[in-house]
This record gives sequence, structure tokens and C-alpha cells, in this order.
Amino acid sequence: MGVTGRRWRITRLVIGLLLLVLAAALIYYRFDPAYRYFNGVKAGVHFRGENLGGLLAEEVALVVAEVAREEGREPVNAIVEPETGALVPELNGIEVDRQLTVEAILAAPRDSTVEPVYRQTVPARRSEDYPSLLIYKGNSRKPAVGLMINVAWNRDDSLQPMLALLEAEGAQGTFFLTGRWVEEHRDLARKIDAGGHELASHGYSDLEVFPDLTAEEMESSLRQTNEIIFEICGRYPRYFTPHKGEYNPLTLEVVSRHDMRLLLWSLDTIDWSSPGVEAMQERIMAGLHPGAIILMHPTGDTVEFLARVLPLIAEQGLQVVAMSELLGPGPITY
Repeated sequence: MGVTGRRWRITRLVIGLLLLVLAAALIYYRFDPAYRYFNGVKAGVHFRGENLGGLLAEEVALVVAEVAREEGREPVNAIVEPETGALVPELNGIEVDRQLTVEAILAAPRDSTVEPVYRQTVPARRSEDYPSLLIYKGNSRKPAVGLMINVAWNRDDSLQPMLALLEAEGAQGTFFLTGRWVEEHRDLARKIDAGGHELASHGYSDLEVFPDLTAEEMESSLRQTNEIIFEICGRYPRYFTPHKGEYNPLTLEVVSRHDMRLLLWSLDTIDWSSPGVEAMQERIMAGLHPGAIILMHPTGDTVEFLARVLPLIAEQGLQVVAMSELLGPGPITY
């Protein structure tokens, strides 16, 4: 046998030995209990009902990938209703963050349960793309409703009992205040804010009819009210609702200039006309829907109405949240 032949035999032998070493390493890497003990998932760690103890990172990634394919929801675009021209807000999607979930599983202590780590995904069309369109309801896929509580008067001192009831029921309201009312009831305005409720604008006075105002008069009303609320409560309103729901295209344009959104409602208690608690309850519960904005005012009947209706709303799996929560793209956070 020549020199070339011997060299070829030696080369093949070396390659064979390397392959054997590599195979042994792979076997050790994959199956050696000691290696998995120190480098894999801790014993007794469960994920979606499956014990992942001893699995290595790439094996965990395969399990998480399968769960990720089955869980989550697609984002929902904001849409403009053709029949009303109103905007229906978007919803963010939800998906499993595979990398963070794998890391959580690998870092989990013995005999623990790990839940997927989720992240939100943003839809292509969002409310910010339509700044001057009004909104009168939230997205029907969000299990929540909002209370639009307009405050230009407090004839029977029912506001404080209303606040106490909302606190007892764990409900959030959005109070649309007139600037004049806030000037005259500073302590009550601060109490609303301190209760964790959202403050919004109802213009400076309930005598204003926005379609009858000039752009300058609208600007003045919005600006004055915002500054009063900021001075007393330390926050600027994000939302505005006009008296009697009256508006025109100029109103929408002026409101949007203030980086605010004009809101109306999908359900009305008509409590201002004193229809009685039973009639109010029947009216609202008959039309209740996810995303509803329910209009009301601080009256004695309204407080009793809320005492009856808030538990019924909860029974339907709906939370009562502030407008920013109802109309925002993210999931309910409380």
C-alpha cells in the first residue's frame, strides 16, 4: 500500500473517531440525567398542564411554540360606521411572547407552575388615525361598559352617595364636569378625582349649545374648562361631551384641536326627566351590550338605579370602567 493509501486510511479513521465523539457528546447532551439536571428545567415545573422537568431550552421552545399557535387573538382595526359616521375603537391583539415564556420556564423553581408571557400586537388602523370622529360606544369585543356621568348641577346632594356606591361596588365612572360647576364645588371635584374616577369636560356652562357657537366661543369654553379642572384637580380632560348631545362638524374639528375626543352615548337613563327607577332599570338592561356608554346625572333615583343595576351588569361578565379604559386598545387592567 502506498503512502497515499495509508494517509487516506488514517484520515478516515480520524473522521470516524470524531463522528463517534460527536455522537457521544450528543447522546450525553440529550440524555444524560446529570446534564439535564443542571442545564434543563427544574423538576416538577408545569406549563399548561405538562411537566417540563428536565427539558432543555430548545425542547421547551418547541412546547411553547405549540401553545403559541393555539392561544392569543388577532388585533381588531378601528372602523368607521357607515350608517353613523362614528368611530368604533380598535383592540390590540394578544400573542404569546415565546422568548420570555421560555426564559420564565427555565428560571422557574422546582414544583411550580408557569403561565405564558403575553404581549400586545397593534392593529393597522387605530383611533388616532381619525382624530375628529365622535365615539358613542366601545368595541363590542371588550367585556366592559362605561358610565358617562354629566355634572352641571347637584340638586339633591346625591353626588356623594353616588361616589360611595361606586366605591363599594368597585366601579369606575367618568364624570363630565362643567367648568362653572367645578368652580363652585371645588371640594366635590377633588373628591371625584380622589376616588379614582376620570374627569372629563362638559363645557363651561350647561347653557351653551355648541352648534350655535362660533369656533372662538367653542375654543374658549373648552380651554377655560380644561384650565379650571387642571388648576383644581391637576389633570387635563381627554374627553368632551356637548349638552344634549348637540354638535356639528365645526364642534368635532375644534374639539380635536384640543387633542380631545367628542363622546356621546349608546344608552340613556333619561334620569333628568324622573322616569322612575324601575323604568330606568328596564331601559338600560334591555339594551345593555359590551362597550355600552351609559348616560346619567347625579340624582337620587340614579343612585338607587346604580345600586340595582351594577350587580346585574357584573352578572353578565361586564366590568364598569372609565372611558379611557373602555375606549383604549388594551385589555381591561382592573
